[in-house]
Amino acid sequence: MGNYLDGYAKVVCGHCGIHRTLEGHDGCIETLPNVMNACCGHGETKAAYIQFWNSERLAGVEALKYIKENKSGG
Repeated sequence: MGNYLDGYAKVVCGHCGIHRTLEGHDGCIETLPNVMNACCGHGETKAAYIQFWNSERLAGVEALKYIKENKSGG
C-alpha cells in the first residue's frame, strides 16, 4: 500500500485513478453537500476525513460511509 499523500495535489487519485472534479474534489468523493473539505484517504481508511462548514468532522470508517451515502452519484 502506498502513502495516502501520493494522491495529494494530483489530477488523478493515486489509489482509485479517478480524475478530480472541476472544483478540485477527489473524483471518488465528488461534491458533498455542506462539506468544507474532505479526503477519500487514497486507500487508507484511517486517513479519510470530512470537515463540515459547521466545524463538525468525521474520520475513518464514518467518513467513508458518509461519502458513499451522500455523493451525487449515490
